[in-house]
Amino acid sequence: MGPADRIVAMAMVSGGVGAVCGAYLGGQLSGRQYLAERAHRLPTTVEGWFFYQKWKNYRVLLGGMKGAVRYGGRIGGCVLAYSLIEAGLDRALGEAQMASSVIAGAATAVGISLIAKLPKSSARRAGVAGLGVGLVTGAMQDGLRWKAGSPPAYIVWAQRRLPAQ
Repeated sequence: MGPADRIVAMAMVSGGVGAVCGAYLGGQLSGRQYLAERAHRLPTTVEGWFFYQKWKNYRVLLGGMKGAVRYGGRIGGCVLAYSLIEAGLDRALGEAQMASSVIAGAATAVGISLIAKLPKSSARRAGVAGLGVGLVTGAMQDGLRWKAGSPPAYIVWAQRRLPAQ
């Protein structure tokens, strides 16, 4: 899979996962908000409860859609930024390496921390998470490439440096 295809696939899949999570969380929040706004005047008749549930379902659906767009856009945008940085570094280095994934993860975490204006402790935690995600994705990519018969450059370098036993 080429870099452009990989970027599009990663952004779409992550945006879809974010949309599903956002729809769930947004629907839950809307349902609780609807109950809180109407707790002082709950229905007393069967018809009243019917309309209460009917409007609550509408609100939950609307809140779920809003949450899906919000979370899907955020998560898809974060993964898109990570993928673009990683592909740019891979292109600059001449080949895909684990180092570009780690740097892209850290750069994305720093960017998100700055945009969200996170406090230092949260920014540090986001940076560690970004490094971890970059390390895991880079190791997986290098492992798949090595399995296909093309060992990573740092493995080739280490094999040349270390004597064969």
